Amino acid sequence: MLSVLNQLTARFEQSNGFRANLLYINTLQLEQLKEQLSESDLEILSQLIGMDIVIVGNNSKAHVSWAQISWKHSKIA
Repeated sequence: MLSVLNQLTARFEQSNGFRANLLYINTLQLEQLKEQLSESDLEILSQLIGMDIVIVGNNSKAHVSWAQISWKHSKIA
């Protein structure tokens, strides 16, 4: 899942000139991400990847986007 995330974010940034701030993943992908990062807390996962996480239907592919939101973790490094 981390390699997919890296590919998605790199493509998004190359296409748009700025970083994505939203990650859309299904529950299976979320479990894979939790396992790979050894973290089960959604808030901490969000901090680690630098994006808010949106959980979508199980048939959806992972994707990233940008929205004009006040990212709640922007001051945590």
